[in-house]
Amino acid sequence: MPICHRLIETLTWPGVVLVYGIAGAGKTTLSLEFVRDYCRTRCLFVTTEGLEFIRRAEQMGINTARMIVYEALWYTDLLDLLTRKDIPLYDIVVIDSINSFIRIDAENSYRIVLLLAASLYKVSEDYGVPIIETAQVHSNGEQQYEPVAGRGLSLWTHNVIRLDYLSPGHRRLLVEKPSDTRLELELRISDGGIEWLNC
Repeated sequence: MPICHRLIETLTWPGVVLVYGIAGAGKTTLSLEFVRDYCRTRCLFVTTEGLEFIRRAEQMGINTARMIVYEALWYTDLLDLLTRKDIPLYDIVVIDSINSFIRIDAENSYRIVLLLAASLYKVSEDYGVPIIETAQVHSNGEQQYEPVAGRGLSLWTHNVIRLDYLSPGHRRLLVEKPSDTRLELELRISDGGIEWLNC
C-alpha cells in the first residue's frame, strides 16, 4: 500500500525525515515503504543493522535490483559517505540507523554522525533528494524514550516521526516535526508492508 497521502502532505517533502522508536516498532519497514514509493531508478540504502532488511524488502515486493546497499560496520565507514559525489543522483537515500554507533562509542562517533546528518541535510536542500534516517532510542528516565543524540540530529532534519508499538502488528505514527502540524496515524504491519488504518 502506498505511503499515506496525509503523511506526505504533513511532511516537508522532499526533505530529511528522522524516524525513531523502540526496537521492533517498524522503523525499517516504514523506510522500505518510502523506498517502494520513491525509488524509480536507483536508491541508496545504508545499513548499520546488517543485511536482514533485504529479505524484508523482497517480502514487501520491492525491486531490490534498484537498491544500492552500503553496509557500515563501524562509524568510520560513515566517513566514506561524506566523500561520495553520487548521493544527489539517487531517488531516495535511507540510513538505517544513523545513530547506532553512538550507543557503542559515543565520544568518537557523535561528531561523525552529526557531520553526516548535516551533509545529508544539505544534499536534500540543494538537490531535493528525500533522506530517511532511522534512529535508535534510549530512556529519558521518565518511562519515555527519545532518539539517541536526538537534539543534535533534529537540528539537521525537516521532519521527525515517532513510531509507537501498540500491540503485535499494530503501531501508532506521530509526526513531531514540523511542530506546527501534528499528525497521528495508526497502521498495521504485515508481511506485505504497512497497511494504513486511518489515512
